[in-house]
Amino acid sequence: MKRVLVVDSDPGVCQAIHKTLSVISTGVSFAFDAITAISEARRHNPDLIIVDLSLPAGSGLLVVERLRLLSAFMKTPIIVMAERGARLEAEHVFAAGANAFLPKPLNPNLLLQYVGRLLATEERQTIWRDVVHSLTR
Repeated sequence: MKRVLVVDSDPGVCQAIHKTLSVISTGVSFAFDAITAISEARRHNPDLIIVDLSLPAGSGLLVVERLRLLSAFMKTPIIVMAERGARLEAEHVFAAGANAFLPKPLNPNLLLQYVGRLLATEERQTIWRDVVHSLTR
C-alpha cells in the first residue's frame, strides 16, 4: 500500500483528500502546519506528499524546499495545492521542487489523476500540460 502525507491546516480538506484517495488504497497521514509536516514526513516516510501553499507556522513553499534538502525526500513526488488566486505562485512552487500544482477547491478526479501518475512513474517529472490546462479552465 502506498503512503501519502497530506499537509493542510483545514481538517475538512484533509478528510476530503483521504476519502478521495481511499478508492486507490492508499494509507494517508496528516500534518496541519509547516513545522509538523517535516517531522510527520520523517515519521511516515510517504511515497507522495500533498502540501497546501498556505500553512500556519510557515508556508507550503518552505515545506517543499526543506523536504528537497533531505536525502530521503529528494525524489518523493510532491503536489502543492493553492487557492485559484495563487496561480502566479506556480512558478515558485516548481522552482522549489514540487512535481505538480493543483488549484483549490480540489477537483477529486484531477487529484486522482495526478496521484496515480506520480505514484506510478519512475521519473518524477513536472506535469506542465495538466497544470496549464487546470489553471486555464
